[in-house]
Amino acid sequence: MSVELLLNLDDHSKRSLQKQIVDQIAFAIMNGNIAPDQPLPSSRHLSSQLGVGRNTVVLAYQTLLDDGYLVSRERSGYFVNAALLRGAKPQAIAPDRSEDSSTLDWSSRMVIQPAQMKKISKPANWQQFPYPFIYGQISANLFPVNHWRECSRDAVSVGAIRHWSAERLDHDDPLLIDQIRTRLLPRRGVMVERDNILITVGAQQGLALIAQLLFGREDVTVGLEDPGYVDVRNIVELSQASISALPVDDDGLIINESIKACDYLYVTPSHQSPTTVTMPLVRRKALLQEARDGDMVIIEDDYEGEFNYTSRPLPALKSLDTDGRVLYLGSMSKTLSPGLRLGYLVGSAEIIAQLRALRRLLLRHPAANNQHTLGLFLERGYHDSLIAKIYATYSERYSLMLEAVKRHLPGFRVAKSIGGSSFWLRGPTNFDSNRLAELALDKGIIIEPGEVHFISLPAPKTCFRLGFSAVPSEDIEPGIILLAELISTL
Repeated sequence: MSVELLLNLDDHSKRSLQKQIVDQIAFAIMNGNIAPDQPLPSSRHLSSQLGVGRNTVVLAYQTLLDDGYLVSRERSGYFVNAALLRGAKPQAIAPDRSEDSSTLDWSSRMVIQPAQMKKISKPANWQQFPYPFIYGQISANLFPVNHWRECSRDAVSVGAIRHWSAERLDHDDPLLIDQIRTRLLPRRGVMVERDNILITVGAQQGLALIAQLLFGREDVTVGLEDPGYVDVRNIVELSQASISALPVDDDGLIINESIKACDYLYVTPSHQSPTTVTMPLVRRKALLQEARDGDMVIIEDDYEGEFNYTSRPLPALKSLDTDGRVLYLGSMSKTLSPGLRLGYLVGSAEIIAQLRALRRLLLRHPAANNQHTLGLFLERGYHDSLIAKIYATYSERYSLMLEAVKRHLPGFRVAKSIGGSSFWLRGPTNFDSNRLAELALDKGIIIEPGEVHFISLPAPKTCFRLGFSAVPSEDIEPGIILLAELISTL
């Protein structure tokens, strides 16, 4: 960026023009806006661009030179002092227009404060930990680099660019829609038409769209699993709807009288989040019947639906839906990458049309080039082979993790799990998983305390989740042994 574009002089400032130039260039240097190999404009050029005397710029440059921000190269001019950036940095005075100098009271203007909501905390540098029992992340060596690179390259060919670069308004990539309709959904027993599918920026955007469209009245009650997915609770809390906390057991959501008061139900029947238990077919049918009798809508989040290691995957709840009252959420996060941020929402054509129109108002549509890349990836069968690879890897890790937990953590109850990519553990009455998580981080172990998942208060501190999607098989038992040693000290 040209240096003159970074400077904004104020004739009414208490600082002199020379001082403003010094402070703003120093701030830009420390903020990384000026590269060390980028020459600063000549004093003649900069004075002309800023409309100030040349001598003002010359004196400003001399001050920056004396203070160590700049170095002078013979016949080349002034450059950022690279040695300065590698060493101790002097304090650069923020220019008058810096956001840091704002005195505006934003909190008094906010209708909501999402940053204050409960959320799952994960170290950003989790890949540097030797035992990352973190949930929702995938080992880098499982990502299909060559196949994805091939599809990405083909998605930016001249013909492909002509296909996706035009303004689509609210339409999705036809190839991706067809691949989801003919490849992904039939695996879960779901048969639909093209106008029953909407592409989303991850399943979470699908939830947000549903909430904005359907949960906008105070007389609406949304039933959520307790414990359950943290961010769906946050999304509902942003709406006008009331939340009904619904208990779960070893077969998932319990069908009781509380359900009858709900207008909408959010469920994770394949692997309940976070306990990982699977809802049996009998209860799925009973839940659908309850929804019909009470005229309820069910939102099914079918993450990791195919990952069952001790039995065949059960068909999705949506596959049993005969009157269109199940909205189905799918995502590529658990198979391809959580960073890809592509998911899909399935429902009746009427509701999908309204959700599509709402999505258009928010972001038009997810990036068309990414949609086309994923469409090619599915069409060429690369996703099928990836699923097989992940299944084999996770199945091995599932067995190793279950055996290690039972052997080294005998005082903990493991939720009944037949698949997924994590285990849910419950400790003794006086056990504090938050304290364990703190101690574990110091030993290079990441676990997820369970307190944040509960709606009903006081939330128990005895539970925690252990993910195995990101930890190598050979590190599972050593990590559990080390975790057991920490538990013995509590």
